[in-house]
Amino acid sequence: MNLKPFMLAGSGALVFDPRNASIAGTQRQAKAAFVYGGGVDYDLTHHLALRAEYRGLVYKTPDFNLAGLNADKVTHTAQPSAGIVIRF
Repeated sequence: MNLKPFMLAGSGALVFDPRNASIAGTQRQAKAAFVYGGGVDYDLTHHLALRAEYRGLVYKTPDFNLAGLNADKVTHTAQPSAGIVIRF
């Protein structure tokens, strides 16, 4: 069978950098994130495959160190993707 399903879970960090923000006083901010997902590889050859993947990130909403933006909420980002896998 050429299909190889996979799952992923872990932690990471997101960096929010409001360089072009129209609000004065915003600052760069990093947030910890829980990362999860899964997908499938379709083998074309021993060293080459096509990949379809979904990755989700769960993290606290950034406030850029401005009290007026502090929502104190958790949010989610979905990242579906497709690509090519090259194995060495």
